[in-house]
Amino acid sequence: AKSIKTKDSDTSKNLTEELDAQVDVLKTLNGAYADLGPLLDCVVFHDGEQWRAAIDVDESGDLSAAAALGAYKHTSDVGELCKRQLFYYTLNFYDEGRTLSIVTCAGSHSTHVAGILAAHHPEEPQNDGVAPGAQLLSLMIGDHRVGSMETGVGLTRAVNAIVEYGADVANMSYGEPSSSPNVGQWVQTVAQEVVRRHGCVFVSSAGNEGPALSSTGSPGGTSDGFIGVGAHVGYDQMLAEYAMYETVGDTVFTWSSRGPTPDGDRGVDVYAPGSAITSFPAYCKERLCLRNGTSMSSPNLCGVAALLVSAWKQEMGGASLSPYRVKNAIVSTAKPIGELHGAGMVQTDSAWQFLKRYAARAAEQVSWRTHVDDSRRARGIYLRNAEESAHARFFNVSVVPVFPTSEKARLEHDSDGESGRLESQTQFDFEQRLLLVATESWVSVPDALYVASQGNKFAARVDATKLQAGRLHTASIDAYDSTDVDRGPVFSIPVTVTKPLHVDASACVDLGTLQFRPTEIVRRFVAVPPGATRAHIVLRASNAAALESSPALFYLHCMQLEPATRFRKFFMRERVSIGHKSYGAGGGSAEQKETKTMDVIGGATLEVCLAQFWNQLGAHDIDVRVEFNGIVPANGGGALAEGGPLRAGITVHGSNAVARLDFIAPVRPEYDVSPSIVLTKARKTLRPHEAVISPLGAERDTHLATGSALYKLELDYRLETTREETQLCLHMPAVDTQIYENWADNFALAIFDANKRYLISQISYTSPLLIKQCGESLVRVQIRHRSAKDLEALKDIPLLVDVVLKSSIRLTT
Repeated sequence: AKSIKTKDSDTSKNLTEELDAQVDVLKTLNGAYADLGPLLDCVVFHDGEQWRAAIDVDESGDLSAAAALGAYKHTSDVGELCKRQLFYYTLNFYDEGRTLSIVTCAGSHSTHVAGILAAHHPEEPQNDGVAPGAQLLSLMIGDHRVGSMETGVGLTRAVNAIVEYGADVANMSYGEPSSSPNVGQWVQTVAQEVVRRHGCVFVSSAGNEGPALSSTGSPGGTSDGFIGVGAHVGYDQMLAEYAMYETVGDTVFTWSSRGPTPDGDRGVDVYAPGSAITSFPAYCKERLCLRNGTSMSSPNLCGVAALLVSAWKQEMGGASLSPYRVKNAIVSTAKPIGELHGAGMVQTDSAWQFLKRYAARAAEQVSWRTHVDDSRRARGIYLRNAEESAHARFFNVSVVPVFPTSEKARLEHDSDGESGRLESQTQFDFEQRLLLVATESWVSVPDALYVASQGNKFAARVDATKLQAGRLHTASIDAYDSTDVDRGPVFSIPVTVTKPLHVDASACVDLGTLQFRPTEIVRRFVAVPPGATRAHIVLRASNAAALESSPALFYLHCMQLEPATRFRKFFMRERVSIGHKSYGAGGGSAEQKETKTMDVIGGATLEVCLAQFWNQLGAHDIDVRVEFNGIVPANGGGALAEGGPLRAGITVHGSNAVARLDFIAPVRPEYDVSPSIVLTKARKTLRPHEAVISPLGAERDTHLATGSALYKLELDYRLETTREETQLCLHMPAVDTQIYENWADNFALAIFDANKRYLISQISYTSPLLIKQCGESLVRVQIRHRSAKDLEALKDIPLLVDVVLKSSIRLTT
């Protein structure tokens, strides 16, 4: 039989091929599609008095019914961006109407914080905030492109607005770990300009990274000028918010960060209630909500500061009130709660009585700056590692009063500077005859110190040689006004010693049986052997009465500090449940064992902190053992690096046909080792093909100290990817992964494809990202700083690109 080809079959085949081709095109388009959000038509115009905008929130193209909103700061206009979701927006206008800013929530956090501080419910006063009469200035520092994380741009614009509007108090429930405390251009701007010169009381959260020591975040828990606030929970909170059938004693929340800072400062100045049921954004479909954290304790304390400032203005008339006086009153009258270096629970009434009692005392207007000269000008004495407490130490301590100043005095000419004259006279008249007291016998100080406006120095001796190893030891050097000792310490210099346990040749140390009751925290300190790279913390619970005790959640928090490094590098915080399983039935006491492992660095003290979570009941005994091991590259024939750990770097030169890599196990013998080398990333370095420095707009982007516009350096790099779905990470070590400690105002980058289409952006912190298409992309980096000269030095700065290999390369032996 012979087949006959018809016209209909040709048509059907062509149609099928066409449909298949269309499906392929649609698949390609779908793979490349990215939803960049709504596309809204916006019309901006000036109505003769102010700028207004009409926005097509329905995306219908019809603006005839759209409301013409003005700037919120002038009109309080609020619009609905999404009616169904109860999502609202406000507007701002900049650059003579050329820039329209549509402002929305980036999360629920800010509404809850504002509710704690100043919510006002006339019909439901039980839902009021701490200071319901306060007027709020809402300043967004978080960016939705980076998960509402704060950015340098947002921080700079916020402090400029604080000064512009003359805010009396400021709350900041934000923060991050920083590599160095009390440094960075923004931190110093707040301390010197916002607080000292413009008189704003600045309150900030200390962080939620506890309970281990030195876990406070920046800026609140590490920086001068701020009042750093920890989170406390009391009896009334337990009943009203946590529905506990049996309460525990008032305590600090387990997760609240603790001091001291790496340079020895207190870290946490005061504690305030760290939870609340209060306002929530409408789009969350909840009117009130329970949240906890130091983000909640900070606005609680800020509300107290607002009450104190308000009361002072009403009762003291025009008498000057510096932020330092407010902080002195709050810290000096806080109720002792047994926390590190005496940080107590805020007492509003006592703070107000303190302000009134010492209203005429001029010295209350100042703050105190202390430097321990023998410790890289630290603010306190912190002996953490074994060699630091092996013998008596001597320190020269300098103490300098910090006086408030004013913008008026700064702008005056010397010939008619009345404000400047008054400030100079205040400094001339200042003197303090102080009595110095060390709170522990192992700290020695002179009996007295005279301090005038330029400060003074004294010597201190700390002898920790006889202190018990493995434990935390604290003291303070307190200075009292010799004419009024009852006032309490004028300033205190913290002294912290964590004398570690020695680890013998077994590479193990038993911490013994640790006994716990509700809210209990036990800390032990261990000197990590040189060459160790891993620590294994072994917990064993075998209470004979375990079945009669409530199961309990514990925090195991272990941490080491490395200079100029964030505490999260050698950090482990794990939740461990004790008594929930593994105990024998019928009254038996079978052992429960948990092992947790973390990276460590040899030569540095490891804190092992175990805490029964604050609301967990019952008594528990836990045996703790720490084991170390390490396999590291040999260093000079296997010798230890002088004065500390081994060097971990390996260099292989490409000109050698064969490279020999030697490793040693310096801590203890290692058996059944199966070495392998796997290459997972390739690093390449890009140089900018274009670099341009230009001034930013003077309306928002100015430096407070100079009043001049900031500068931006824009760097363009060509990034070539040879395959689709390329994973990579971009680095610029001089400026990235820094916020508060950064010398620059801001670091950000954005990536665009060959058609200049925006793909992704990263701000401050760089992280792994995915480039879907292959070919050339543009990476644009922006660095902001007040000095064009300093930016000039960065015009050829390299961009490091770590590309994840499509397939790992395994080098077998």
